[in-house]
Amino acid sequence: TVYIESGAGVFWTFDLTKVADAPIVGSWKLAGEGSFRVGPTALDGGWFSPDTAIVTERACLMDDVFYFGADGTFDNVQGGSTWLETWQGVDAEVCGTPAAPHDGSADATYVYNAEAGTLTISGKGAHVGLPKAVNTGEISNGAAIPDEVTYVVEALPSDGSAITVYVESGSGVFWTFDLVK
Repeated sequence: TVYIESGAGVFWTFDLTKVADAPIVGSWKLAGEGSFRVGPTALDGGWFSPDTAIVTERACLMDDVFYFGADGTFDNVQGGSTWLETWQGVDAEVCGTPAAPHDGSADATYVYNAEAGTLTISGKGAHVGLPKAVNTGEISNGAAIPDEVTYVVEALPSDGSAITVYVESGSGVFWTFDLVK
């Protein structure tokens, strides 16, 4: 509480409360086994879902950070390596140096709309989970690299400990990503 005397016998009283950051603010990583999956419906991993062996093989992806700033900035923080696929210019799927524009160099922002249940990442190459999963299809199947991707937020508890988002990457192809802080 703040009291201000603005003149003789005139007092103003203000009760202040701290505004908490939205639960999405912070650093996130893929949650491990089953945390990135694809299937014919939202949240389904019927076509692909990583088991322990795949998570171990792709440790360079599992340590990638998806950072949401309180000011609306977004960063892909991949360190020296991430998981690369052949559409990114490598001969075989492998851990390697992040490839532009999916290398974290985008001047990216995000908008989390809790009411609509959406998360929009803006900035060419900026992404959550895997860079190939975009709204118009999979980049690995010829979809253009977009300037933004909109994800549906399936779950984000108020304590901000975990989030599940998905994107329909073309008709009937749903990529789901489970992230933890």
